[in-house]
Amino acid sequence: MPRKRQDTLTRAERIRRRRQQASSGAAASRKQKRSRAKPATAAAAAGAPVVVSRYGVVGEAVAQPSAGRMRRQVRVARDRNTEVVASLPWVSLGTRWVSLGLSVLLFAVLVALWYAPMFRVDVPEIHGVHSLDAGQVADALPVSQRPIFALSPQELAEKLEDFPIVRKAAVSVYFPNRVVVTVEERQPALVWQTTRRDWWVDAEGVAYTPPADATVPEGVLVVKADETPFSVSEVRPGVLQILSPEQVKALQTLGRYVPEGTPLVYHPFYGIGWQAEEGWRVYVGQNLTQMDKRMALYQVVATWLNEQDLHPALVNMASLKAPYYRMEP
Repeated sequence: MPRKRQDTLTRAERIRRRRQQASSGAAASRKQKRSRAKPATAAAAAGAPVVVSRYGVVGEAVAQPSAGRMRRQVRVARDRNTEVVASLPWVSLGTRWVSLGLSVLLFAVLVALWYAPMFRVDVPEIHGVHSLDAGQVADALPVSQRPIFALSPQELAEKLEDFPIVRKAAVSVYFPNRVVVTVEERQPALVWQTTRRDWWVDAEGVAYTPPADATVPEGVLVVKADETPFSVSEVRPGVLQILSPEQVKALQTLGRYVPEGTPLVYHPFYGIGWQAEEGWRVYVGQNLTQMDKRMALYQVVATWLNEQDLHPALVNMASLKAPYYRMEP
């Protein structure tokens, strides 16, 4: 037996050698793992499933076609065998294609509804007109042969309020093709006649242009003047605010004391008056308040003038404390 070689390495050299051997073994192991991982990476890149075990890659499955590339086969039986006569692809629609199809369908439905005759308006139904003609109202509304979807009730109501006599208008639309118009006309409380034009005045003191060929309603008080009275403000074209509701009520009260059929007159300085049966002109002033007291006082003054056989040209009742008469105009 040969004699074992004497180990002359020191302890530090032995430790260093073991470390070098350990590091060399770890590097070889990492290299082996990388070489084993390459086939799996290649297989994954190809889209085919890979079978991996603790000993490495043991096999690769055959890549299957995706659902979008698969084809549906149509087979026909011939004797005992079957034969493929057609192959159709499987179509998979995404959510975007479904949304596009629904959008196209909705657009087609809207176009069909827009041009469908059953949704087009023929003649609107008009209610509440007295001085106005229903034909005038219908002509002012652009609804004939238009689809019901294109009508705006608010805009149609505003068009009707362009008529000065219309106080308020409401338009309602109903499917499939019905339009209902309700008009509230201003009712004249008195007529203000000037040299240029006539104004009808309602109970709120709003003066408006009467409809063409309209006649003054029977029993309405008439005021003749050279101009519009007091302070005037324009509400809209053809509509003026010339009196307050209180002044309209005072004039109506005065009309009960005036002989029937006698028109009132308006003077820029003396105010409201009328031509008395005795031949003189009576004025009650610009301030149309306490009309009952003024007329009661006037009856006393008129009786005294008749008793004195006086025939003045003017009797002024503007002041309740100091009424006066004047012999000259």
